[in-house]
Amino acid sequence: MSNFDLEKMDETINNLSIGLDVMLCCKDTAGGREILESFRKLDNLIMSFDDQINILCEALTKEKNARKSSFQKQLDELKMIEERCNHMIVNFPSNFCDTNKFEMQKFNQNYEIKKNEGNNLNMTNLSVSPVPTWNNTYSSYNTMSNGTIMSTTMMGQSLKSQSSRQVFDIPLLKSVTNDEMDKVPKYMKGRLSSINVNVVIDSINAALENKYDILRKPKNTLKKKDLNLYNMWKIQQTNVGQGQYFVTADDITRFSEMKVDKTTLNIIPILRHLKRLKESRLGGFVYYLPY
Repeated sequence: MSNFDLEKMDETINNLSIGLDVMLCCKDTAGGREILESFRKLDNLIMSFDDQINILCEALTKEKNARKSSFQKQLDELKMIEERCNHMIVNFPSNFCDTNKFEMQKFNQNYEIKKNEGNNLNMTNLSVSPVPTWNNTYSSYNTMSNGTIMSTTMMGQSLKSQSSRQVFDIPLLKSVTNDEMDKVPKYMKGRLSSINVNVVIDSINAALENKYDILRKPKNTLKKKDLNLYNMWKIQQTNVGQGQYFVTADDITRFSEMKVDKTTLNIIPILRHLKRLKESRLGGFVYYLPY
């Protein structure tokens, strides 16, 4: 008795199933057409995929060739630059620096000659130029040291304009050092240090600067508040003396953040001792005058 072959039996069944499907397709033409249509669609889809793959391959090939061409162009340009540099190095004249130096010296010499000729020409013109005539307004003349003729009226105006531009230095108080504080008597300074004293000095200097900044402005340009201060200071100036710089306790408080309290009044004798400040009492007021 022969052995039973399961695989062979399975293959036979599959063949019979395929044959049955074919028989059914032949019997039902609609089912056969549906199978054929599906097969055509699948075949068209495979062909479409093949076309897309070919297009991508062509695009990649073009991109590769374009990049290769660009790189080759850049490489050619670099080689050309290298050749030019080598040519310049080989053919660069050895006496180039000396030639430039000689040309520069020659240029400077020509420039000096022209400059001297121009100065001589100007001096010649000045020596033969006629004396200018002035109107009756400038009837009197003065000759200055450089030979220029100027009327006394014009000289007065010039001196006046120069004096108006002069800047008068305010005698500000110098800061106190630790060595100077060591020389101050113990009973006078107590526990005060140079830092405390310099704070008062800074406040007095601020008052001096702000006060005389207002006093130097034209009176007609001042605001009402500053004008009142201006008039008050002018009255005080007559008591102290013309030309003497001074501030009062009110000025220090007005132009600084410091109030003239007991500590400040204790520092004033130290400033007098160190020759930073003088004190004057006139008409019920105390004036502080810098040295």
